[in-house]
Amino acid sequence: KHTTVASYLVARLQQHGVKHLFGVPGATCDPLFAAAEAGGMELVVTASDLEAGYAADGYARMRGLGAVSVTYGVGTLSLLAAIGGAHAERSPVVVLNGGPSADDLRIQKETGSLFSHSAGRSSSDLTMFREVTAWAGRAETAAELPRLADEALRCARTQQRPVYLEVPKHLWTARCAAPADQRPPDAPESDEAALAAQVLERLRAATRPVLLLGIELARFGLEDAAAALVEKLQLPWATTMLAKSALAEDTPGFAGVYGGERAAPHPKRVVEEADVVLALGCVMGRQYRRLATTRAAALIQVADGQVRLSGKPPAPAQLAAFLSALRRHPWTPDAAKLTGRTLPGTGFRERRGEVPTAQPSSERGLTFDGLLEEVSGFLDEGFVTLTDTSLSMYPAADLQVRGRRSFVCDAVWQAIGFSVPAGLGVAMADPRRPFVLCGDGGFQMTAQSLSTWARRQVRGIVVVLDNGLYGIEQWLLDPRFFSDGAAPKSYLPLNRWDYVGLARALGLKTASSATTPEALRQALKVAREADGPALIHAVVKPRDLPMQLARRPG
Repeated sequence: KHTTVASYLVARLQQHGVKHLFGVPGATCDPLFAAAEAGGMELVVTASDLEAGYAADGYARMRGLGAVSVTYGVGTLSLLAAIGGAHAERSPVVVLNGGPSADDLRIQKETGSLFSHSAGRSSSDLTMFREVTAWAGRAETAAELPRLADEALRCARTQQRPVYLEVPKHLWTARCAAPADQRPPDAPESDEAALAAQVLERLRAATRPVLLLGIELARFGLEDAAAALVEKLQLPWATTMLAKSALAEDTPGFAGVYGGERAAPHPKRVVEEADVVLALGCVMGRQYRRLATTRAAALIQVADGQVRLSGKPPAPAQLAAFLSALRRHPWTPDAAKLTGRTLPGTGFRERRGEVPTAQPSSERGLTFDGLLEEVSGFLDEGFVTLTDTSLSMYPAADLQVRGRRSFVCDAVWQAIGFSVPAGLGVAMADPRRPFVLCGDGGFQMTAQSLSTWARRQVRGIVVVLDNGLYGIEQWLLDPRFFSDGAAPKSYLPLNRWDYVGLARALGLKTASSATTPEALRQALKVAREADGPALIHAVVKPRDLPMQLARRPG
C-alpha cells in the first residue's frame, strides 16, 4: 500500500494522539495543511508564526506530542525561540517544514538566484534547528520519508524533546509506503536496581531527606509511579517550579514549590537544609545553580537518562525503570523525617505564612501578592493555570491549583510572551479552561494571540498584570526603584496600551479593568460566566514587588 508523503505524516501524528496542527499557511507547507484537513486533523491557524510555536508547545505539554508547520525561512525562524524553550523544558513539538526543492538548491548554487525565502545558504533552517531539537533531518526522496519520520517521532516521544523534519516542497504529494506497525524502541542497558539500592541507603542514613520532583515525571507519564513512591517512602516532597502540579498538591508530605533562592521560606528551608535531596526528573535551570553547586554532596539527580550520585560520574538510568526499582526495594518509613517539614495547608496564605506583609502604599492599583491571593481563591479543578515570565511568577508558585497537570510555565527558558499562545494550545489539548497570568511586557509580545482565542471561542481567562514597565528587568538592574523611589531605567517603561479596547478589537466580548481587590473579584466572577475568552486588565502598583523579592537580587 502507498500514500502521499503529507498523508503519511498526518497518519503517524494521529497514531501518536495528535489531533491538531498549529501553523500559518504558506506555499511551502500548504500541501501538508490540505492533507491534515482531509485526514481529519483540526487546523489551528494562528495570528503569527511565534504564536504557532508556543501554542504547539502548550499542546505538547498536555498531550505528550504537538505539531507545527509554517513557511520556510520567514516563518520557521520565528519559531526558534519557542522551540528552544521546548527543548530546554522537555516539550516534544514536531516541526514539519516544507523546504527548497532539489531544483531550487541547484539553481541557487549555479546562478546565485535565491529560492523563495532563502537567506542565501542551502540549509539555513536545518542547520539552525539542529541547535534546538533532539533530532533534525531532511528527506531527499519520498522513499526515505517513512524511515525518517518514524525516527523523528520515536526520538520526540522517548526523549520528550522537539524534533525537526524538512520535506522538499515538491515531495509533499509524492508517493511513499503507507504507515506500518511501529516497533517500540529498545531500552538502553543500565543497572537501575543497583543504583536504586545505593540511593535508598543514602535516604535511610539521612536525618533530613527530601524528594524534589521534576517535570520529566509528567512528560513521561510517570505521575502514578511518583505518587506510589511518595506514599511508600513517606518523606517530605517538593516540586520544581516547572513541575508544579506534577502531583496533586494535597498529596500527603507536600512541602511546597521550590523555585530556588526566591522560593517561599518553607520549601526553601526544607530543600536547602536537607542532608539528602533526591531530585527525580528535574531540569536544573539557573535558579537551581546554588543547590547544584553548594549542596552538591547532598544532591542526587535522576534525569535525562542518567543518575548523578553526589559528585560521582553520571551512570545511565531510565527514570521509569529507576522509579520501579526504588519501589521494589524494602523500606520502612520514619515519621520523624516528616515532622515539621510539610506545609500546614495548601492555601495561598498557609504556604506564605513566613513571607513578610507589604507596607501600605498610596499608589493606585493592586499588589502582586494580593492579586495572586485573589486568583488562588478563585481557581478550581476546571482550570489549567499558565504564568508568564514576570514578577508575578514568584508568588505564582504558591497558587492553590487543583489536580495534576493544572499549572504550566516556562520557568527554565523564561521567555516573556509564552503564556497567552501556550494557553491556546492547552485549550486545544485539554477540556479544562486556560487561566493565564501575563505581565504587560510579555503580553505586548504576543497580544495578537487573543485574536485566535476569539476565533476559536476559547473559554479561557487572560489577566494582564499592568505595572507599566519591564518590571523584572528593573528589579534585576536596579531594585531601588521599588523601595527608594529611584527613577526607572529610561528604556524599561512600556508604551501605554488600552488593553480593554485592544481585546474588544481582537474579538473578545468580555473585557474589563480592575484596580482594587473588589473590582478584581467582580471581574473574575464575570469572566467565569463568559461564553468565550475574557480579558482582565489588572492595574498593579508600579513600585510593588512580591514580598520574597524585597531583598536585593542574588
